[in-house]
Amino acid sequence: MPRNGRNTRQQILNAAQRVISEGGFTRLTTSEVAREAGCAEGTIFRYFKRKEDLCLAVVLENAPKFKDTIARKRAGIGSVKKNLEEIVLAAIRFSDDLIPLGVSLFADANLLARYRQAWNKSEGGPKEAFDLIATYISEEQQLGRIKRKAAPLLVSALLLGPCFHWTFLRQGMGKNVLPMSDREFARGMVSILLLGLED
Repeated sequence: MPRNGRNTRQQILNAAQRVISEGGFTRLTTSEVAREAGCAEGTIFRYFKRKEDLCLAVVLENAPKFKDTIARKRAGIGSVKKNLEEIVLAAIRFSDDLIPLGVSLFADANLLARYRQAWNKSEGGPKEAFDLIATYISEEQQLGRIKRKAAPLLVSALLLGPCFHWTFLRQGMGKNVLPMSDREFARGMVSILLLGLED
């Protein structure tokens, strides 16, 4: 077990993510997380007052990883198609992590209220992902690589919405609804979208 506090906390968060992804929020007990993380159960309470705080932390700390992927995209570098495909794949991965947690949040009104408060206190929030993609789209428009008439925030919605839906159906059905991989889905979706975006 790492002695560094930040590493230990992250190890606990990673273990909680795995427990929720594999068994849902009902399986998320501090004893199960401790077993998965390879630490004493008491160690968890050094970083999180209760199980709900741990769940909230997993949700709040997964989002920045996804947003960092978007923020690293620079207009004019690489192809627009490749950049958007990578954003789509990152959104699918994020949705895979988020959906089991989201179901847990929506099933508990008090936990959902605390989650909303936490987002309101943070500088970002769910809309930040839309804004980051919109900024990238706008910058590509200025370079002439995307049509200027396309509304950047709506392009964001057209990218993110299908990613969540694709992942939601997979988690419900236990398999991809359409006979294709995530990468094939990303390529196809972006190709169709670009028919209306590229000059």
